[in-house]
Amino acid sequence: MTGRFANLEFDDERHESAETQAEAPSSERDGWSLLEQARSAHIEAQHEAALRLYTRALQEDRRLIRAWVGQVQMLVNLGELHEARVWGDKALELFKNNGELLAAKAQACIRLNDRKTALASSDGAMQAPGSSPWRWEVRGEVLLARGDRQFDVCFQKALEEPDADWFDRVVVARIYRFYKRAPAAMRYLRAAVEMAPEQAYAWYELGACQRELGLVGAATTTLEHCLDLNSNCREAADALAALNRMSFMDWLRGVLRRWRSR
Repeated sequence: MTGRFANLEFDDERHESAETQAEAPSSERDGWSLLEQARSAHIEAQHEAALRLYTRALQEDRRLIRAWVGQVQMLVNLGELHEARVWGDKALELFKNNGELLAAKAQACIRLNDRKTALASSDGAMQAPGSSPWRWEVRGEVLLARGDRQFDVCFQKALEEPDADWFDRVVVARIYRFYKRAPAAMRYLRAAVEMAPEQAYAWYELGACQRELGLVGAATTTLEHCLDLNSNCREAADALAALNRMSFMDWLRGVLRRWRSR
């Protein structure tokens, strides 16, 4: 953890170098190219790789707010919540009151169970100029964690944003699964695979959710389809192997989750 955190750090000399390079068109192209690579790794849940690529993009051009947001998101996904909060604050020192960054900080804080700061950061994100699926997704998570019944309205608003896509449905589903609401996650994952049937990772998420609910046959079919689309999806292969080892108690727990959701 310390090693990765140190690798994210930028000293003053590197800052100056990045700023100078960012003025050159080639550096800007390099930064955006790395950002695109990071996004690809991000949507395939390759969080370590995406984190490195977001960091490299910032080394090329520290003006790339999306890379700052991505760093925080990847640290959250890797469970490094304190680091995520620190980097959210660092980014907000450069881009004060930026809505996307405030949302990223809010997610780190809510997962640290700092509900007060999470709500304040989310409020700030919603009040900042502009709008995005991400801000609504985090708003929904904050309200869900706080027990506010309006959380699903926020998730719906996220998907009504003009640039919402299949991956936003996966993001919402992941939030539901984090809070032990797999049946609700299923609705969004089914929508994701309907919207983007060629996306192997959407099928993996659906299969993992079905497995969690004890739907062994459906999960097997879904995960095998994921591997048909991408034979290198290690997560799907591991999930299939886990299905073969699934105990009666694992299956029963899944049935109980489905029953409680009715």
